[in-house]
Amino acid sequence: MISIYVNYFAPAKIIETDVLRPIQVGAANSDLKLDMIGDDTGDNISARNPAYCEMTGIYWAWKNDRKSDVFGFMHYRRFFDFRSEPSRQIDQHGLMYHPQLDESLIKKYGLTRDVIEKVMDGCDMLVPAPFDVRGAGPANLRVHYETAPHHHIEDLDLAGRILGELSPEYVPYFDKAMSGRLLYPNNMFLFTREVFEEYCSWIFPILERLDAEIDVSEYSWQEARAVGYIAERLLTVFILRQKATKPRLVIKELERVFVRDTTADPEEPPLPETDKSIITVVASCDAAYIPHLGALVESIFSTTSSDYFLDFIVLDGGLGEGGRRLIRKIGQARADSSISFVDMTQKYLGLSVHSGFSRATFFRLSLPDILTKRDRILFLDTDMVVVDDIAVLYNMDLDGALIAAAPDLVIRAFAKMGVPSLHETGSLKTADYIADHLNMSLNGKPAIESYHQAGTLVMDLKGLRASGILRDAITDLAENTYWFLDQDILNKHLFGKIKSISSRWNVLWMDHDHSSLLSDGDRKMYEQSFENPAIVHYAGIGKPWRNSLNPLSHYYWEALRGTPWYETILFEFLDRRYLPHDPNAARMALQDPSLVKDRGVLRRATTATWRALPHRIKVKIWPLANRVKRAIDKDQ
Repeated sequence: MISIYVNYFAPAKIIETDVLRPIQVGAANSDLKLDMIGDDTGDNISARNPAYCEMTGIYWAWKNDRKSDVFGFMHYRRFFDFRSEPSRQIDQHGLMYHPQLDESLIKKYGLTRDVIEKVMDGCDMLVPAPFDVRGAGPANLRVHYETAPHHHIEDLDLAGRILGELSPEYVPYFDKAMSGRLLYPNNMFLFTREVFEEYCSWIFPILERLDAEIDVSEYSWQEARAVGYIAERLLTVFILRQKATKPRLVIKELERVFVRDTTADPEEPPLPETDKSIITVVASCDAAYIPHLGALVESIFSTTSSDYFLDFIVLDGGLGEGGRRLIRKIGQARADSSISFVDMTQKYLGLSVHSGFSRATFFRLSLPDILTKRDRILFLDTDMVVVDDIAVLYNMDLDGALIAAAPDLVIRAFAKMGVPSLHETGSLKTADYIADHLNMSLNGKPAIESYHQAGTLVMDLKGLRASGILRDAITDLAENTYWFLDQDILNKHLFGKIKSISSRWNVLWMDHDHSSLLSDGDRKMYEQSFENPAIVHYAGIGKPWRNSLNPLSHYYWEALRGTPWYETILFEFLDRRYLPHDPNAARMALQDPSLVKDRGVLRRATTATWRALPHRIKVKIWPLANRVKRAIDKDQ
């Protein structure tokens, strides 16, 4: 029986399988009781955790687990890669990176019983691949400890003297480790019971003496963790002696995976208690877009049939209590409805954004695993207003597809124009980007007509949960760069699994230069949806709160008028439109941006120039303008 204990000490997503056993270390000193084994039960040293760190969990397993044949220890941020694919990228610290604790972590790195048993078959010791401390600067392990923050070299020297008294046969290996360059880090390993018993019987007496003799009265809390820090070095000593004295032992080394986002999954709102059929609508928003969320809420609540209970969920990227209160107030006018918020403020902090996208655009990828009680939802982008009853859309038959979405006519126009993608994605022409970067091809040609807009999505959450597709998509998005972020990801990973719906459910305005390039069938589709919109999507340059380009802006202002933000957004729009600008500063910035040392001046100058340009020019240079904006933002 293999038991791999995963050390936890703070709230985080709990990852548990038939082989991974979460354990709370330091439970005796904590007011927080995590839903897992506590190292404060049975024979334990849990109270010593401030000094011993994860070693209190190892001690607990040594004294209390009498069933396991193999003992493993990892950390909720650090795991072994049991699949060991050579193509994995490893940094100077010997680490690979995964975006979050989820099922894709288990799948990608083989954290399952069958894979681990295969790796451990005939193996006595599985340890981390050592990393060379010279990559961080120091010449050897002793210097590495001496120069590390929160460490005191006299503590390490004391450990060496204690080891010499209690286990003199280990002294040559201690000296070899300290003068060497390789460290087996993080107190991570899988040992057979025989090796584990030998290791624990050897190390804990040393740690007990060390803990008794180190004077930590003047240490900070980080410095007071010296016993745990030194235990990590002693693991290296133990491994070196095992290799040297027991040549028949089978020892394997695996790389380590560091998990960036370990936050627990956000809490799902309870299902509404009602006799009516429920329509669940989800939108994601941060503080910057809250007025537009208000317009969306107002439009949905005023147009959806009263035959349904409207279950509106906001994926909250930082609205604040005041913002949430105002959004709830908008919904009070409608009976049989609810507005709830899912806290997403700690999700996807490690993922980068560009081109004006916000972190909130990633949230929809987590929906199958967040909303586990709901099997279907309608997801809407925040820069939308609803004009017609969404009940028909919500109740449609997906015919086996996992999502339903409208075709992206703008991308089809981009393909005809040869618009290049981001520089970071190779500046590929749109058709080549779809075929080569998104791997979307049919019969050897770019699958332009299979690319859909992600603003309106009817999502089969039950099917998406079962498939695990979006978990893989999150990993892909964290590791690679995409032009339209999660929209590209959804199209790539759900290629062939999307049902097309009428464009009237996701109407994007296009200027004549773009719409004229559409095929006859696409142009007819566009014109019909424009004449009879059900949901208007203010994506691209035609945002009503920024300019008056979009002929469908009146739907936005009508909806916004029913929110507390109407006057604020209106006056900001008027100020932006009519306040004078400095053409000389703009001209100077365009001629030589390096002359403008004040990035704020450069931003204002280029913005003023953009506003002064004729619309037909704006349309043609829109991709270039986005790159210039990103460059200025990066410098600030």
